[in-house]
Amino acid sequence: MTFHPLAKQSPVGSALDNQVSKLTVDSRIPMVVLGGWLGAGKTTLLNRLLRAVDDSERIAVLVNDVGEVNLDVELVASRDGDTVELTNGCVCCTIGDSLAVTLRDLALGDRPPDRILVEASGIAEPDRVAAYGDRRHIRPDGIVVAVDATDVVNRAADRIYGSLVRRQAAAADLLLVTKADLTRDDGMAARSWCGDVAVGTPVVTSDRTGSDMWVGQVLGSPQPAAFPTPGTGLDSTPTVDSPAMNLPVETLSVLVDDRLDADNLAEALSLLRDRVGSGLLRAKAVLSEADGSHKAVHLAGGRVSVEPAPRSAPGILVLIAAPGSLDGVNLSEALRVTQDPEEVSVS
Repeated sequence: MTFHPLAKQSPVGSALDNQVSKLTVDSRIPMVVLGGWLGAGKTTLLNRLLRAVDDSERIAVLVNDVGEVNLDVELVASRDGDTVELTNGCVCCTIGDSLAVTLRDLALGDRPPDRILVEASGIAEPDRVAAYGDRRHIRPDGIVVAVDATDVVNRAADRIYGSLVRRQAAAADLLLVTKADLTRDDGMAARSWCGDVAVGTPVVTSDRTGSDMWVGQVLGSPQPAAFPTPGTGLDSTPTVDSPAMNLPVETLSVLVDDRLDADNLAEALSLLRDRVGSGLLRAKAVLSEADGSHKAVHLAGGRVSVEPAPRSAPGILVLIAAPGSLDGVNLSEALRVTQDPEEVSVS
């Protein structure tokens, strides 16, 4: 299957086509955006993609928090603050205060990457994220959206957040169905949903035990296409509104008791999930175990899991919830934490 990014987004006029033809396309850095709802598995896909990359291409990966990317130890060459240098020549960086500025610094730096991959926030519209970047130096190379087979049908029907889930999928040039191996129908319902919401968009299933053939579709060398933004020229930096719909989300940060192990926290989160329901959108924490190892506890798509984690900033639990869904809940007691939750942001 040949992946042709932006095929659905290329109805451009001859004048703009002529501008594109005058550019030396190979001189611009292709940028892929990886989107999808909270907990859909974007970080897992990102890890697998990085492990599959060889030394022939240097990729710069931009993420919201580089600490959340649980990279294999043998893949990491060095860490320096919010940047991780990988042994295959790639680099992971935290998105700064401005994505546009971060992209500019990458493109104009001493050693520009061969390709850029941006992991969008779970509440972002990936097509808006893809509109960032100076078109003289960066060309959009496609939008890949992760679709959680265990959760997408129900989440898409949600009164508050369903419209964003549907818009994320509709913006995709490639849909990656994740966690199909965790469903009774092997992801069939999710793939059917993809076909209804994003007619004609290629759909690939990528479960945890499957092959990484999809990587070639993400990092292929597709035909360049224009990505016009209304009111801007090809040679200008587009003016982009906030890269997320105006949907309310509460983010809470909790300091976890250092005597609490991962299994106990997972049990507490399961009980909280049963009490709160779908209003608890996402949760993640990294804990230190008695044997010195680290484990990450996730709540995504209504499912709680425990996985090995790198040695980075243990003891903090982050909760993302619909406003008001945690009202009346004593989180300190429910989660056995050492302090009351701190509200980090409301967007």
